[in-house]
Amino acid sequence: MLFSESGSNQLAQYSGLSKLLASELGHPYGLNHKIPPLGEAQMSYSLYDAAVTPCIQQLGALAGIIDKAAAHCAANKIEESALLQDRLYPDMFCLARQIRQSADFAMNTGGRLAGVAPPALPPVDDASFAAAKSRVETALGFVKSLTREQVDGSENKVIAWKGGGNDRKMKGNDYLQQFALPNFYFFVTTAYDILRHRGVPLGKRDFLGPVNWL
Repeated sequence: MLFSESGSNQLAQYSGLSKLLASELGHPYGLNHKIPPLGEAQMSYSLYDAAVTPCIQQLGALAGIIDKAAAHCAANKIEESALLQDRLYPDMFCLARQIRQSADFAMNTGGRLAGVAPPALPPVDDASFAAAKSRVETALGFVKSLTREQVDGSENKVIAWKGGGNDRKMKGNDYLQQFALPNFYFFVTTAYDILRHRGVPLGKRDFLGPVNWL
């Protein structure tokens, strides 16, 4: 490819500037992130917003889903305890356990990051939707009680707990992103899927819960 003299000079200037910036930023092979325009502040990462806010929204949605499940059972003369023992596949948890796990993971997600012990809920499967909703509302109340000051800054805090009979340990941010939230959403989604599969009139808006539309 042929370049004019002025074009070659511009290319050389650009190349020199790129190398200078890369060298100053410690990236010898080039820039690996976008430099914000002059005067534009970078957004700070809030562990509270990442951990607590989604759990509050999803627990609220789950409480509404449970109400619809109870109404469906009443309208169709379905035994609540039977539906709560239903499952998608024999080796999966039943609906009551999915709800129970959802509540536990929501509380543990923020609680462990904040260093606050959640309330001890009965480690048994609920036999009624009223009991299941009470469990979810207790979890929701606890999560809402956590403050930004308690949670923010725990990105590198060592989170240690026992799971499956084993000692587990992760840094706060890894715990949230790789373990806590994926598990929480898994159990909430599976509870929704069991009810939807059994004919409870639910839609995606029920799963999303309250959304701050503009």
